[in-house]
Amino acid sequence: MEPSSLIRRFARHVSAVAAVAAVASCIPLMAAADTDPTPHVSGVMVEHGWSRPTPPGAAVGVGYMVIHNHTDAAVRLTGATSEVATQVSMHETVADNGMMRMKPLPDGLSIDSGQSVEFKPLSYHLMLEGLKQPLKVGQKIPVTLNFERIPAQNAVLDVRSLDDAGEDDVGMDHSTMNHSATDHSNMDHSVMNHSDMDH
Repeated sequence: MEPSSLIRRFARHVSAVAAVAAVASCIPLMAAADTDPTPHVSGVMVEHGWSRPTPPGAAVGVGYMVIHNHTDAAVRLTGATSEVATQVSMHETVADNGMMRMKPLPDGLSIDSGQSVEFKPLSYHLMLEGLKQPLKVGQKIPVTLNFERIPAQNAVLDVRSLDDAGEDDVGMDHSTMNHSATDHSNMDHSVMNHSDMDH
């Protein structure tokens, strides 16, 4: 066989090996891309979580946030838990005959597809009941939100100072009240006058 033929065959072999190596080098990269975690897999996103500091002896704190439903169907928030409290409940502050009343949400809260719900003062809010320690400015409170149909979502509530107030943050805040002698589990919130309270 002539030297030129050998050179051509060797060149083709080298090219084939290089092509196989190039493809093989891409496989781990593609696999890694496929296994990267996708944020908000459930289609629900929670952001802007915040709370207020509480004085010594206070048994109740508050939790606010924004929940976005990016799924193609309504989702229902059924409850929440946090390691800083013995239980977490959901409420809505509503106007009733000129008074603001705190309404428990035992059946949860439905969020329509493509919609967002903001938990804020004088509206929807979480109550962190049975606080194990006072909440302090700068603290980050982990909260787990439970939904129907989709996995639970983790959120963080940033504890803001009382001076860091928004336009809707007026009146009296649950987090500044001493609930240590109050058992919320036996209270009828539907008849309470919360007109001076910031929920």
